Amino acid sequence: MRYVTTFIMASMMREAPALADKKLYSASAMATAQIEGKQHYDELERQGVLGIVRKTRIRGRLADGVPMREGEKMLHLIRHGQGFHNLLGDLYRDFGKTVDSTGGDKSGNPYVRPEIEDSPLTAVGRQQAKALRPTTRALTGIELVVLSPLQRAAQTAALAMPHLKDIVPWIGHPLVQETSGVNVCDRRRDRSEIQDDFPWVEWGRLDSEKDEFFDPDERESARSVSDRGYDFMRWVRARPESEIIVATHSAWLFTLLNTVIEADSSDLSSWFLTGELRSVIVS
Repeated sequence: MRYVTTFIMASMMREAPALADKKLYSASAMATAQIEGKQHYDELERQGVLGIVRKTRIRGRLADGVPMREGEKMLHLIRHGQGFHNLLGDLYRDFGKTVDSTGGDKSGNPYVRPEIEDSPLTAVGRQQAKALRPTTRALTGIELVVLSPLQRAAQTAALAMPHLKDIVPWIGHPLVQETSGVNVCDRRRDRSEIQDDFPWVEWGRLDSEKDEFFDPDERESARSVSDRGYDFMRWVRARPESEIIVATHSAWLFTLLNTVIEADSSDLSSWFLTGELRSVIVS
């Protein structure tokens, strides 16, 4: 019989951010979350990555109130606050345009506009990130911050937890970068620019100055994103830290929680809102 390593994950969801501070979530943004979640689920199904079987199984369950046991790890997963590409998508839909967020249809796609390369946070996005501060300050056991090299994720991390700068290690990791290709908002800036903006973060895992992985003509496959998520979980397992914050992106998180982790609840695997945090226990 093949040996299978099992991770058990427990999700502890805070109050939905739309309920905590409704002014930060417009009706358009809430509708977009529903639309894009459906689009991405259909795309995962179309590409045949739902139900992937790997040597290491990862199961997900809702929190049961049991304290962490020996060998378990806590991950706090954050989707970045609203970026300008998110705002453009909302505006396009407000005017009756269909937007394919998966990158499959480039016609009329606001995410391919060159003006939003490596899209930064909007004013609302910055407020959403700052709104996480009470939550992150209450997480007194954080030992490591991992963030995507895309600036909206790095900005969110910096604004959500300034108290952790120079206190714990911060690592920029390409494994948690958003699905790459086609959508210009997902092409990272030059490594030197990123280092200048976030000098306290360790960026050594970015292999090149330019984003060599980005393909303007082809979207990264769902299997590739899923494999990156799986590799990241293996990386986490090998790390010495037991409580880690991860600042990343919606499609990456959705792929992780629907193709890497066997979630037992839609509360765990559903589409993240901008500026949303969910906590999971990994063993």
